[in-house]
Amino acid sequence: MLSTQAASAPARVRPRPDERPSAEPRGIRVSKTTGWLLWVTAALNVAFLVGLILTEGSPNPFVNVWLSEATQWVPIGIFWLVAVRTGFTRLEVVLAAAGVTLSAVGDTYYSLAMDSKGYLPFPSVADIGYLLFYPLLLAAVVVLVRGQSVRFSRSMVLDSTVASLGSAAALAVILGPVLTDASSGSSFFADAVAAAYPLFDLILIAVIVGITASPRLRVGPRWIALTLGLVVFTVDDIVYALLEHTDSYVSGTPMDAGWAIGLALITWWVDGIGRPPRPARPRRESRLVLPVPAFAVAAGLGVLLYGTQVRISPLALVLAAATVGLAAVPVMFRQGVLSRLLVGQEKVLRQLRELDRAKSEMIVTLNHELRTPLTSIRGYLEMVLDGDGGPVPEEAERMLQVVGHNTARLQTLVDDMLIISRLDAQVGPPIRSSVDLDEVLRRVVTSAQPFAKSRNVDLAVECGDVSLTIAGDEAQLERAFTNLTQNAVKFTRSGGSVRLVSAAALEGESITAVVDIVDTGIGIPAEDVPQLFTRFFRASNAQTGAVPGTGLGLSIVQGLIEAHEGQVTVTSAVGYGTTFRVTLPALPEESPA
Repeated sequence: MLSTQAASAPARVRPRPDERPSAEPRGIRVSKTTGWLLWVTAALNVAFLVGLILTEGSPNPFVNVWLSEATQWVPIGIFWLVAVRTGFTRLEVVLAAAGVTLSAVGDTYYSLAMDSKGYLPFPSVADIGYLLFYPLLLAAVVVLVRGQSVRFSRSMVLDSTVASLGSAAALAVILGPVLTDASSGSSFFADAVAAAYPLFDLILIAVIVGITASPRLRVGPRWIALTLGLVVFTVDDIVYALLEHTDSYVSGTPMDAGWAIGLALITWWVDGIGRPPRPARPRRESRLVLPVPAFAVAAGLGVLLYGTQVRISPLALVLAAATVGLAAVPVMFRQGVLSRLLVGQEKVLRQLRELDRAKSEMIVTLNHELRTPLTSIRGYLEMVLDGDGGPVPEEAERMLQVVGHNTARLQTLVDDMLIISRLDAQVGPPIRSSVDLDEVLRRVVTSAQPFAKSRNVDLAVECGDVSLTIAGDEAQLERAFTNLTQNAVKFTRSGGSVRLVSAAALEGESITAVVDIVDTGIGIPAEDVPQLFTRFFRASNAQTGAVPGTGLGLSIVQGLIEAHEGQVTVTSAVGYGTTFRVTLPALPEESPA
C-alpha cells in the first residue's frame, strides 16, 4: 500500500494571547489546490474526448492543440505541487514529475514546429522529450516498489522475472512488425529512435507485470491508478505504432485521448503521496495474489509454438525461450526446499514419537509406583479404622476418614492418568467379550448408592424389556458409566434425582443400545457445552460453585465410548438438569462376541 505520510511539519510555537491564529499550514493549502486541479484535469479529459468524438478526425486547433496541451500541463502542475508538498524528499515523485514534464515539452514543441498538415520530420527534438518519459517513469516505479514492498525472497524475484520475460515475449510478437520497420530507416540514429519506442513500451509493461506477480506487494487504490495509467499509456502507444505500420492512423480520433487518460490516472496516484493522514479506519489489508508466473510460462510456450509455424522476430524467440528455461529454476528451487522440509518434518515427527513414547512410559511407571504405596496406605487406614490397632479416639477417627477420602481421590486421579495415556497411545479394549449392559448399569448404580445417599439424591436404573449385549471390555464400560453417574450425582442438589435409562433402538438391520443418564442438577451453560469433553475443562458454574473435580472424567468417558465405536452427546438447561446420551452398537441375542 502506498505511503501517504505527510512531510515533516515545522515545530509549532505557542501563540501569545494577543496574537490571532496563523493561517492553515502550507501542506494543507497545497493539498486543497491539487484536489481542485484534479477535478480540472478530469473535466479537461472529458472535454477533450467529447471534442475528438464530435470533430470525427477533422483538424480542429482548439481540440487537437489547446485542449490536448491543457490535459498535459495541468497534471504537470499537480506533480510539481506534490513535489513541493513533500519537500522534494520523495524521489519517485520528482522522477515522475520530470518524466511527464519532458513528455509535455516534446509534445508542445511538436505542436509549434509542425507544418500546416501536422507533419514534423522524424526524428526531432520532440522525440527526446517523448522517449525520456519512459525511463524516468520506470525509475519512479522501481523506487516506489523498493520502498513500499517487503523484503524480496529469491522465489519472489524468480517469479517476477519469469512473469516479466513471458509478457515481454508476447509483446515482442505483437510488436514484431513495428520492430522490423524500425530497422529500415534512412540512418542508424533514426532506426535507434524508432526502435526505442516499442522497446520502452515492452520494458515498461514487462516491469509492471513482474511487479504484479509479487504476492507480497502492498497494494492500495493509488497504486492501482498508477498501474492502470501506465498500462493505458503504453497500450495506446502500441496501438498507435501498429496503426502507423499499416498507414491507417488518423490524427484527431478518440484514440488520442488514451494518452491523456493514462496521464490523468498517474496524476491521481501522485496526488495521494504526502497528503495529511486521514483518521484511520479499521479495514483489512489487501494483497494482490494472481497466478501471473503461470500465465507468463504459458505465453512463452505459446510464442515458441507460434514461432514454429510463423516467422517471428528473434527477440520474441529469445524472450520466450528464456521464460520457459527460467521457469524451471523456481521448480527446482521449490523442489529442494520441499525435500528439506520433508526431511525436517520426518525428523520432528520421529522426535515427537519418541517424546510421546517416553511420556507414556513415564506415566505408566509413575502410576505403578504411586499405586503401590496408595494401596498400602488405604489398607492400613482401613485396619486402623476397624480397630485392629486398638481403640481410635472419635476426633482421630474423623481425621482418618478425611485422609481416607483424599487417598481415594488421589488413587482415582492416578487411574485417570493411566487411562488417558492408553487412550493417547490408541490402545483399544484389551479384551472383547459379550457384556450384559444392563448388568453393568445395575452394578454402577449399586456402587454409587452410598455417594448418592450422602448427598440425599435419589439414584435408580431403568432397564428396557430387551436385554442389551455389547461387544467390548466390561471394566472399561463400567468405568465410563461410573464416571457419568458420579458426575450426575455430584452436580445434583439435595432432594434431586438421577436416572439411568437403557433402551434398544433399531437402525436398519442393526440394533443400537441407548443409555440416558438424566439428572435434575444445576445444568451446563450453553457456551460451555462444546468444550465439555476437553481435558481439564470445567463448566463455569461448576467453578463458581466450588464443586471439586479435575476435568478429566468426561474426556475419559468419550475416549472409552469411542473406543467401543460408540458416541456420547449431551443436552442441558441451566437450573433444570442435564442428560448424557450414550449410544453403542449392540449384538443380536444369538450372536457370539
